[in-house]
Amino acid sequence: MKRFFKTNLTVHVRKPQWGAAQSNVMQNRCLCNSIARPSLHLDLECKEIIYQGLVNQQQRRGYAPTISSTLVKECWNCKKSLDMSTEAMMCGNCHHLQDVDKDINYFNLMNIAQDFSLDAQSLTKRFRQMQSIVHPDKFSNKSSREQNNSADWSSLINKAYKTLLIPIERGQYLLNLSGLQLPQDNSALNKEFLMEMMERNEQVEDATNIEDLKKLSKRLKDDLEKKVLELSRAFNDSNFEVAQLLLIEMKYLISIENSVKNKSQTLMNGISS
Repeated sequence: MKRFFKTNLTVHVRKPQWGAAQSNVMQNRCLCNSIARPSLHLDLECKEIIYQGLVNQQQRRGYAPTISSTLVKECWNCKKSLDMSTEAMMCGNCHHLQDVDKDINYFNLMNIAQDFSLDAQSLTKRFRQMQSIVHPDKFSNKSSREQNNSADWSSLINKAYKTLLIPIERGQYLLNLSGLQLPQDNSALNKEFLMEMMERNEQVEDATNIEDLKKLSKRLKDDLEKKVLELSRAFNDSNFEVAQLLLIEMKYLISIENSVKNKSQTLMNGISS
């Protein structure tokens, strides 16, 4: 069985074994079509700037945020020992806002079960509750230390919320908690999947109207939803190898989804002009 691309390249899909060189060419071509486009990672600006300038702030403060949630801590104000399960953020005795614990588990911080499957509405409700507690406006008349702590906790809560809310970010975070990361290469990916991604990229490039792009976008959305369900089962079964592969495949799909959005915007701009 043969498939024909616009480049007139003939690929034998059912060939029993691909050579290493062919496999690398296939991956490189797919990656060039996909990853060289808008970033695979979702556009979460806070992800990169949470602690921007923190070192300079620490120099002015004369203290540093806590770096390990496993250490025994005491309140910096009243010196009472803190129960880190309930007082990581605020002392229950003097009610002073504590120094940020940047290594805190995001699931513990948001007070939800450490599981891939979660209730997005409950997470959002918890996020708003916590932000209302640490909002900088509430600490404008407090000491400079609490003002700084307020800004730090607000940033960390925002980062934790966005990480847990977005499935692909949540999946990668769960892998990190298990001491795992996504592989740097995609050699384990199914070759037919890579070929399909190439075809979809070509479909985006060849699209000449918004309706075609809407159909492509709908198919991508459906595929991503299926991947999320598969990912949930993989984490429930502690099958981290399958979870890694699913997350990589989701990155490809999200990259093409971004390409569809960009192409749609380009076509819309052409219509308006």
